[in-house]
Amino acid sequence: MFFILATALAFVDPMIGTEGTGSEYGGMTPMTGVPFGSMHIIPATRTNAVGRTWFNALDEKVFGFVISRQPAIWMGEFGPVLIPLAQPLKIEKIDAHPWMSEVKAGGFTYALAASSHSVAIETDDPRLGEALASEGVTTARTCRVSMKSMKHFGCYWKKIEQPLGKGRRRVAVGVSLVSAANAEAEARAALEGGVSLLSSSAHRLWHEYFSRIKIEAEDDVKKIFYTGLYHSLLYPRKLSERCGTYYSAVDDSFRKGPGYSCFSLWDTYRSEHPLLTILVPDRVDEMMQSLVDMYRYGGWLPIWPNPGYTGVMIGDPAAVVLAEAYVKGFRGFDAEAAFRAVLKNADVPQADDMKRDWDDNGGDIPGCPETRGGLTWYLSHGYVAHDQTRESVSRTLDYSLADFSVAAFAAALGKESEKKRFLSRAANFTNLWNASEGAFLPRNRDGSWVDPDKLNWNTRAYVETNKRSARWCVPHDVERLVSLMGGEAAFERELDYFFEKEFYRTDTVGNLSVHGNETCHHVAYLYNRIGKYDKTCRRVRDILRRCYSSSRRGFDGNEDCGAMSAWYILSALGFYPLNPASGEYEIGAPLVDSADIKVAGGVLNITVEKKSKDAWRTVSVKLNGRELSSRRISHSQLVSGGTLHFVLD
Repeated sequence: MFFILATALAFVDPMIGTEGTGSEYGGMTPMTGVPFGSMHIIPATRTNAVGRTWFNALDEKVFGFVISRQPAIWMGEFGPVLIPLAQPLKIEKIDAHPWMSEVKAGGFTYALAASSHSVAIETDDPRLGEALASEGVTTARTCRVSMKSMKHFGCYWKKIEQPLGKGRRRVAVGVSLVSAANAEAEARAALEGGVSLLSSSAHRLWHEYFSRIKIEAEDDVKKIFYTGLYHSLLYPRKLSERCGTYYSAVDDSFRKGPGYSCFSLWDTYRSEHPLLTILVPDRVDEMMQSLVDMYRYGGWLPIWPNPGYTGVMIGDPAAVVLAEAYVKGFRGFDAEAAFRAVLKNADVPQADDMKRDWDDNGGDIPGCPETRGGLTWYLSHGYVAHDQTRESVSRTLDYSLADFSVAAFAAALGKESEKKRFLSRAANFTNLWNASEGAFLPRNRDGSWVDPDKLNWNTRAYVETNKRSARWCVPHDVERLVSLMGGEAAFERELDYFFEKEFYRTDTVGNLSVHGNETCHHVAYLYNRIGKYDKTCRRVRDILRRCYSSSRRGFDGNEDCGAMSAWYILSALGFYPLNPASGEYEIGAPLVDSADIKVAGGVLNITVEKKSKDAWRTVSVKLNGRELSSRRISHSQLVSGGTLHFVLD
């Protein structure tokens, strides 16, 4: 059944999402290496910065190959090592694959392969890397981490070269965030194995993951789907090295453990982490333990560590993914410590909470622990006061969702009093509902309302959303939201208007549709909660077709560490986690013709019966021959295996 070796990987195109500017495209680079690797090798066509990656398909010349750890276009780099060319060369061809790439430029050929901590390049260019010293350490970074809190940070490198004959040579570079000795050991292993061994080892790893899922679909769908799977298996990065040690940036020390980092949690809690719980359950416990270890050693759970606290983004998404993992039955991490961690983030404001200039872009103190900014006001008022903390509406909505997740975690642990306390707090979003405006609006400390249309960037109330689209950002309590909007008929009318008039507009930062930002990834599935299943199917199918392509632009917005692709994969399979910590998925309409997924309980076979070629509406869905009682399915049902049969009309 699983004969994927050549087939699925052949559909992966790392060039998808690599051409464009800012937020209008995928923001990706053609990364070569291994799944969840600590680094990847990338052709360098432009200087890296926050908001700009090392590579862009718009560029005509390459000036080197960079060992990169940058997790996303809007999060910078830490410890990159550039293997430079003697001069920029005109690109003739790039043949990119996850496990190996070949670049032809200026008449030379460069074959690239990488492990988690080393690269090998084989070339006929006699001057490749001559400007890179044979060894050294770099503290270079463009990420938003304060180096004052990372005094022991440094990326050691070791370069070794070897002639191959007939004018060809091998350049091997090992890197380590722990020691020069580790870097040298990695370099020597890469030198000995070369591109052949590194690429075959990487191919085996990619194949092992790709063999877990097989789909039948149109070729273009396969290309987007499997490239999305490649994107979804890049992050988070596992920093632990061959000695079992990793650099812990949250406390500037060296620790034993898996050491996953580069979690873009605000983006990835919605669909990337739910996807990993299905396809990569063997990694989930280590990832969760890595989050717990950040709390243990740094004092707080992170939002977007890279590799230390960055202060970037908002909410409390670590609470969501930890709760989700436990609710779904993962028991290989310290759950009691995890619960203590989510309680601290939820109940204890930062000492300078009322003084800090909180900002989803890092604020005034880069590297400060990423906790719930404005929590003081949230605890005392039931909402984040806008005249005290910017982005107050989005923060309040995100904290309400996180509180539901804490309640779900508490329920699974049998902590009844905490469950009740946080379920009550999860309704705090109602405190910002302005009935006359039909929207969530900012409020000041004294309770007065603020007109968001009169705010500017520095006084903004929303993050990657606005007054209109923020209305839907309550995935954990749709029933109450329906009531606030005046009932199911009014709710449906507003959803219809949103999709027909607002969803596909280019926004102010360049996203080509609302889908380009993660805040509204769940909205199409809200129709299910009012029984309008056909509209969920229609809206999801439209997004799959209109917001994704196999072109070099790729998506309507940035990939964001697999968040965009994971939405596509799950929705193409026919289900999506409206509220991840609930442990349930909403049923949509599959885009694939069939799928076979290796799960904990065996194999989940997704079969699709179409009444016509263009059928898109789910009229029946059965699990092991029995009709589902609702348009919802639990995680335990999915991973138990069997047959999930859809009938589309």
